[in-house]
Amino acid sequence: MKTRKTEPRDGGREGQAFTLIELLVVIAIIGIIASMIVGLSGLAARKKHDAVVTAMKNRLVLFISSYHSKMGFFPPDNAANFNNLVGSTNYEQSTGMSSLLYELTGAPMTNGSSFVPFDGSPPILGSVFSNYCGRGGIANSLPDEIHVFYQPLPGSNDYVTVTVNGLNLKQLAVPVPLTGVPVNLWHYDCSNPNRHNSSGFDIWAEYSAGTDKSGNPIIITNGNWNLQ
Repeated sequence: MKTRKTEPRDGGREGQAFTLIELLVVIAIIGIIASMIVGLSGLAARKKHDAVVTAMKNRLVLFISSYHSKMGFFPPDNAANFNNLVGSTNYEQSTGMSSLLYELTGAPMTNGSSFVPFDGSPPILGSVFSNYCGRGGIANSLPDEIHVFYQPLPGSNDYVTVTVNGLNLKQLAVPVPLTGVPVNLWHYDCSNPNRHNSSGFDIWAEYSAGTDKSGNPIIITNGNWNLQ
């Protein structure tokens, strides 16, 4: 007597269900791998940004230290730094606006009231520096004794032109952007009694490093009080 082979009543749905489970597992694994790749790429970008900013910071520390050794004082900062509360909005603004770039590159005085920038652009009136940072001009400006501490001279990616009240002044730019800030500038302070380096100077940059798990922006502060 022949035995009749019976087929599953569901028309093979058990096999299809198993295949669907396999597909879902594969999709889940792909998702995990993709998230790991995104995380690793974000970490790599963060490390690259840290390295670029740290390299520029260390160069600025060297230039400022050389200035101090030669001139006997640190490059003048924004006069408002002294009275502003460290960490306040006013302090962030004042430390980001200084004549540091001109001090490190030298700006010879001409006509008794103007200073010649390093890039050959038109002379800048002392009143411009006064309006920007409360200083009447550049200390490193004696025509017969100009010292160029910024070596080699800054390239176009090292600074930006900032316009305030119709006045233009070049400022040192951080090579990594800061979310919500159109122009990201280096911060410099050598006069506030509450600065980190009380017997020296503070130079630091703030920049974005993605977001945390809650979607909040991660802001990095890279300063010379914690040299890397």
